[in-house]
Amino acid sequence: MSVSVRSRPKRIVRLAGFSVFLIGLVLALVPVALGWMTLWGTTHPPCSMGPEPAQLGLVAEEISVPSRHGVAFRGYFLPGSNGATIIVPPAYGQDRGGWLHEVAVLVTGGYNVLTYDSRPCTGMSPHSLGVWESVDILDAIAYLRQRPDVDMARIGALGFSQAGASALFAAALAPEIRAVVAEGGYVDYGAQTLGIGGPQDLFTALFSLGARLGYRSATGMSLSQLKPLDVIADIAPRRVLLVYGEHEVTLAGAQYAATLGTHVDLWVVPGATHGSYLASAGQQTYSERVVGFFDSVLQPSG
Repeated sequence: MSVSVRSRPKRIVRLAGFSVFLIGLVLALVPVALGWMTLWGTTHPPCSMGPEPAQLGLVAEEISVPSRHGVAFRGYFLPGSNGATIIVPPAYGQDRGGWLHEVAVLVTGGYNVLTYDSRPCTGMSPHSLGVWESVDILDAIAYLRQRPDVDMARIGALGFSQAGASALFAAALAPEIRAVVAEGGYVDYGAQTLGIGGPQDLFTALFSLGARLGYRSATGMSLSQLKPLDVIADIAPRRVLLVYGEHEVTLAGAQYAATLGTHVDLWVVPGATHGSYLASAGQQTYSERVVGFFDSVLQPSG
């Protein structure tokens, strides 16, 4: 009896230690699981439908853009008057009409514009948040090459948010893209959205670990690949215009990116937040800055 009484405190201590271990393990796993679920969900967005061209008074040809994956993207080709063409890739889960208000400014400025559906709208999953989608821009270039009404020496790209990052990745791969406007895109996804590489508290560090694991499990890639900063220098001497809102959380990254070469310009739109550049600047100012940028680069040769 005396042995049993003496051993009881030891069992209680061991049980208490095991309980503390389990509680600590659960507390550690919660932020990891949250990070995993966040990036898994982010890479599986729904399709977001935009307006149709006729609703904005635009004339558009409905087209099909073949891809190297054996599917075709629905698209619009909106004819301009100056012979140059701007590819406007879909942002995240947008369909071919997702950025038509900005497209209308380009068409008014004389440009042909090609838009197309995002991968989620075509039934392709997951979304890589920029890397795979840059290859879709290369497929759009291949489509344009088959059109006799397109001058392949005068191709530009304009992308918003993730599509801005995709446009930068694509320009580093495709010399046909002579000018890029990237609006509000990340320049280092991990650093700007998760604080990777900077000081972190324990919860944030565990959440970031889970996010990296979630992205890899969804795409098979490292989150470190979502870093247009690594390719901006490769685009030179071709021109890049970064467009960001004054109140955009990723503005600091864009300000750093603008120091990476004389081929990079930055327009900070007063009063704008993520995606409100046209609304905040007004159509005239937006046209002067964005259409004016393309005009300065995509002039006819000779």
